[in-house]
Amino acid sequence: MNMVSKMKHHTELGSRIATVHNGLALFTGDAGGGESEIRKHTIENDWLECIIALPKNIFYNTGIPTYIWIVSNKKDPKRKGKVQLINTMELYEKLRKNLGQKNCEMKPVQIDAITKLYMDFTESDISKIYPNEYFGYNKITVERPLRLSARFTPEATATLRFDKSLLEEMEWAYTNFGDKIYELLSQKSGKSNNPINPGSDIIGKIEAHLSKNEVKLKTADKVKLLSADFWNSQLALMQAAQKIAAKLGNQQFDDYNTFVPLLTKAIKELKLDIEAKGLKAITDAICWKNEDAEKVIKKAPSLKERAGGEVYEADSDLRDTENVPLDQDIHDYFNREVLQHIPDAWIDESKTVKGYEISFTRYFYNYVPPRSIEEITAEIFELEKETEGILNEIVND
Repeated sequence: MNMVSKMKHHTELGSRIATVHNGLALFTGDAGGGESEIRKHTIENDWLECIIALPKNIFYNTGIPTYIWIVSNKKDPKRKGKVQLINTMELYEKLRKNLGQKNCEMKPVQIDAITKLYMDFTESDISKIYPNEYFGYNKITVERPLRLSARFTPEATATLRFDKSLLEEMEWAYTNFGDKIYELLSQKSGKSNNPINPGSDIIGKIEAHLSKNEVKLKTADKVKLLSADFWNSQLALMQAAQKIAAKLGNQQFDDYNTFVPLLTKAIKELKLDIEAKGLKAITDAICWKNEDAEKVIKKAPSLKERAGGEVYEADSDLRDTENVPLDQDIHDYFNREVLQHIPDAWIDESKTVKGYEISFTRYFYNYVPPRSIEEITAEIFELEKETEGILNEIVND
């Protein structure tokens, strides 16, 4: 891009660049990423003329595949909208003696042949010409609906005693100090006639545990862990969930859409003061993903979304992507390759991005059919005949 930025655009001849890169420049980077965007910028501006694949081990210090990129902002009319790929991996002569990793070279005869291919701009076994769009694709994001089941159980509500971000630390503290931890932490800043403040003592033990196990907490998290108010807020949340459980029972709800109104109604009737964060903690504790459950309807779809029918929450664990060639219609491809296998999937149009990559292996691949069973069998029998005499000689000796 540094070289491209220096091209002359306002002269008759413009600029032509020839630069050597390794194979990563052809395909590394996902759609929307830096490398792909560089390829996109170069190809969509119709600056890429040709890429030449060089033989392996042609340089002294590396054996990796290398490629010459030829970039021009004043293409010949016959090259407009097209890219030429030339595969010269087999055009070389072996060196009599290796020079580092370099074991081959190109003589004038090979260089002239490559130059002729480039200048003639014709196709052959080692020269391919493709339209610019051939290297592009749309990366689509395929979503599937979230399916949740819910059930209040003693085990699920008990987990609310601890905050998820401090689960291990709070579990250790509660296991070692039990319900006394609420009282002890509340005394940490209070005055005591005893020589040792019990609140300070428990803080010391918790800090010693963190140090011994090399647990490094952020300052804000450590303050929470040693705060009686924080522990009491978690306790209140657990007790609130237990009250809701007593009202709704322990039945399993496989339709989250009907469960939420029941949960909201129970909270209102019990006159519980639960913030949005606390409500999410409760639902996270009692809900789990279940492929047999009903699809979760999105809470507040936009007017545009409403017009297309029900809109569902996406399950991030089932999210996938597909690369659709630019010369194919996205929805035709989706219907053909995805919907037939996953009927409830949909495309998140907002996440579609365009990418570009170039694969020499795919464009110059020559299929070699495997040998027939008859040919292999005949070869095995021939080998057995050859080895039979040798075995007899060994046994007789």
